[in-house]
Amino acid sequence: MLSQLLNASQVARNEEEILDTLYDSTLAVLDSTTHLDTEQKTRAQYFSYNLCSCKECQKKCGMHINKKGQIRISKKYFHNTLNQETPPPIMLLELMYNIFHQVLHGIFPEHNEEKINEKTEQAWKSGITELAKQKNELQQLTIAQVLDD
Repeated sequence: MLSQLLNASQVARNEEEILDTLYDSTLAVLDSTTHLDTEQKTRAQYFSYNLCSCKECQKKCGMHINKKGQIRISKKYFHNTLNQETPPPIMLLELMYNIFHQVLHGIFPEHNEEKINEKTEQAWKSGITELAKQKNELQQLTIAQVLDD
């Protein structure tokens, strides 16, 4: 899923498809992390997300999670990030990391920003590392199957 997302620049997509893929890929990283327990990972499945045009979002922040568990992503931030001149994978990973950060705000509402930043960095690195291991193991299995045939 993550590799599909990172290749999204080669496929014409609308903003809903991009956002859905970003969120699903973010949850894949979250599900792979070793820094969260099953209950915390399950809680993340219940958050919703959407693009927001409210004045507060457009002026003050790129995204936030509200008390209802809705991750509100500024349309302006979303479009500005996608339209940067930086290579597409970096832009998409930046959006995913920020969504991941907001998910952790929802999982740990009692933590301050500093603690959330720390948890985000640890859980993100762990999740990405686990996904890379899984991909490597799958490639090794595929190679072994080809050699056996």
